[in-house]
Amino acid sequence: MASTKRSAVDYIRNGRAALVRGLRNLHLIKQKLGERKLLPDSEIVSIFDKGATAAEQVRQLLDTAACKGEDVCYELLRIFDDTRDQTFPMPVERHPELHQWISCFSFGHDLQHQTDDMADSGPCAKYQRQLKTRALQILHEKWRQNMTFLKHKARGKSFKYIPLVLDTDVSAIPHTKIKAYKKNKAKKLKTFIPTDKRKLSPDQLLTINEKKILLVGKPGIGKSTVVQEILRMWTDGEDSQASYMFYLDEPLMKLMSESVENESLASFLFNKYLMPVESPDKVWEDMKENSENVVIIFDGFLDIIGGSVIESIMDKEVLNEAKVLITCRPEADLSGDLSDWASFRVEIQGFSESSIRAYFKLMLEANDDTSISVLNNLELVSLCHVPLYAFFVTASMLLSPFQTDNQPCTVTEMYARIFRHCLAFENVDNMDKYIQGNRSAILSLASTSYQAILSKTVHLADVSLKDTVQQAFLTPVTFGETSGETVFVFLHNTVQEFWAALFLLMAPDKIGHLLQLSQTEEGKYLKYVITFLCGLLSEKMEAYWKCLVTHDHVKSITDKYFESIMNTFLYTVEDDEQDTYVEPENVLYAYHNTGF
Repeated sequence: MASTKRSAVDYIRNGRAALVRGLRNLHLIKQKLGERKLLPDSEIVSIFDKGATAAEQVRQLLDTAACKGEDVCYELLRIFDDTRDQTFPMPVERHPELHQWISCFSFGHDLQHQTDDMADSGPCAKYQRQLKTRALQILHEKWRQNMTFLKHKARGKSFKYIPLVLDTDVSAIPHTKIKAYKKNKAKKLKTFIPTDKRKLSPDQLLTINEKKILLVGKPGIGKSTVVQEILRMWTDGEDSQASYMFYLDEPLMKLMSESVENESLASFLFNKYLMPVESPDKVWEDMKENSENVVIIFDGFLDIIGGSVIESIMDKEVLNEAKVLITCRPEADLSGDLSDWASFRVEIQGFSESSIRAYFKLMLEANDDTSISVLNNLELVSLCHVPLYAFFVTASMLLSPFQTDNQPCTVTEMYARIFRHCLAFENVDNMDKYIQGNRSAILSLASTSYQAILSKTVHLADVSLKDTVQQAFLTPVTFGETSGETVFVFLHNTVQEFWAALFLLMAPDKIGHLLQLSQTEEGKYLKYVITFLCGLLSEKMEAYWKCLVTHDHVKSITDKYFESIMNTFLYTVEDDEQDTYVEPENVLYAYHNTGF
């Protein structure tokens, strides 16, 4: 064997493409992992999911090993070496490189298992490998957080990108004239499912020459999924032009906007994102001199503060040739900092009909469409072009399949089911009684969510995970190796908006103020809280909230505010006799939540 020492993590990453193409007899790998207790049984079952292809199983195995670190990767290489005759293609076949590849790894017995492998590499190459490991950790953690909402075997699903409709034109779904909206119900609902005409994909976004890319879409439509797929492809790529990639989500962006005056981008990235193991100054010089090889992703943009690190990146004051990708909601695109920023704008429209079917087949482990009864529910299928709603429908089906299959379900009802499911982690016998007994804790978290929404932040203040309600819904996020700062966030910003609406249901004296704010340019984003509130006021939802508020309480809110809410969001002109336009999603929402 060659004498050159290598990092096991890097060695597996460098051989990834060949392993995905050529590794076979995976049942033997699975057996050896169990025998050597290299991974927990639950993770082994998850990796070798029968519903996944062989290539997907290999990718999941390599990703899991990389996230576990040097020791696990080293032992996995030993398994490959021990089983090479059974798990690698014969040298005379199409993939002889695997035998040569494993032979070039030196299985020494030093204490660090080759961790000083990078002695032959410079500080820049080391940092690039650090960033790829960090990217895998981010993807693994975000997917794990999502999967906690599912039960039993479904939690073991590995990330797989289901194609989303990406378009460089303005939405093909037009504003709709209310009086002329007389199509039959089936045709109305099908208009919400987009058609993929351009076949634009995440890998094209990574490879095109555009330096300022804006990804726009409504909440839950798949913006984060697209950029996370870009992140995943970068970790897989052996010949990617991007050397450095940074993924900054809403919590990190909030820190960036609050960065101290004159804080440098290098200081922020190295202290809050990932510190180079060696020579940070040399790494930063390389990033500046070769900024065309840097990619920075802002996932969930709201706004910026003058003088912040974000502003310096957007204005190209530093890393002027870097590719910058930003995801945002439509209202952030139409006004403010992003209105004229992008050189390339992409609208994310969600799942096509074929992707909706593919998603449910994957998540429900179905062999064909006929076994997925939810596909016969047109109301649900129309909602499921939004990937987040498709995920919540999946969770609801796993919790109460008969109810979900046979009944129409509103967006708010899906969130209400998830709300009760999260609280059930303590094996509560009587959920209504449990919710009633924890009313003050629920009101406290709802109030905190509402205040955070008004402050345009996903960070929740005054959080204690000793509180069982907060523990059920919030996730800690820690930044950087040096700062060690921890904040608490919801699974998704729409969940935070749902909680803010729940606060308004319990404290309706704030509704008038929020309605006024939502009609201002600065407060446009608050309309999503109002739509959740409309859902909570529906008679269909009374069974979910009778333990928190009375029927008379809800009726009084409806009598006082519902007309003004409808006027605010449905009518855009003073004279009812004039042609009136409305966003189609609001028509569908109002249709689903009638009953007043």
